[in-house]
Amino acid sequence: MRRPVGLLAVGLAVLLVQGALATFAPPFAAPDLLFLVAVGTAVAVGGAEGLVVAALLGYAMDLLTGALLGQHALLLVMAYGATRVASLQLNLLRAAPLVVFIAVLTLCYDLGHAGLTRLMRGSVGLEWSDLGHVAVHALVNAVFARPAVGAVQRCAALLAGDEEAGRRTLRVEARGRRI
Repeated sequence: MRRPVGLLAVGLAVLLVQGALATFAPPFAAPDLLFLVAVGTAVAVGGAEGLVVAALLGYAMDLLTGALLGQHALLLVMAYGATRVASLQLNLLRAAPLVVFIAVLTLCYDLGHAGLTRLMRGSVGLEWSDLGHVAVHALVNAVFARPAVGAVQRCAALLAGDEEAGRRTLRVEARGRRI
């Protein structure tokens, strides 16, 4: 119970940092730290507790940004699910697959966000400027992917009680000798 609550607190703190970053840079030029925390939670924790953390962080983002209620929650849960499915085939603990995966997932996430917003407002279709912003945002998220996911992994390991993230001891049990 300590790990999901701790990751939720980390995510809420990251949401505040992301809000502060939004005052200095346009949204497409700043990393989407909450998205990276949700992906990091999927890589590090998995299971139902990670899914609940992603959904609650999405709802918190909806409440703080004034977006449609449930929009970010839906998109973060879908990103969480896509990460869990992709982690079955890809080793997302390595840098190259993680960076490429984050870039592609950011493209899907941002296009989904823009599409849902336009659909709920009554207009259909995307503009060319939206596609340029999405591409820049995917590159920015790809640059920050490894440090952000690594930080979430370390936080999850510390909250679980492991001394070092990713370093577990190999337990070898001795068998009784047969004579």
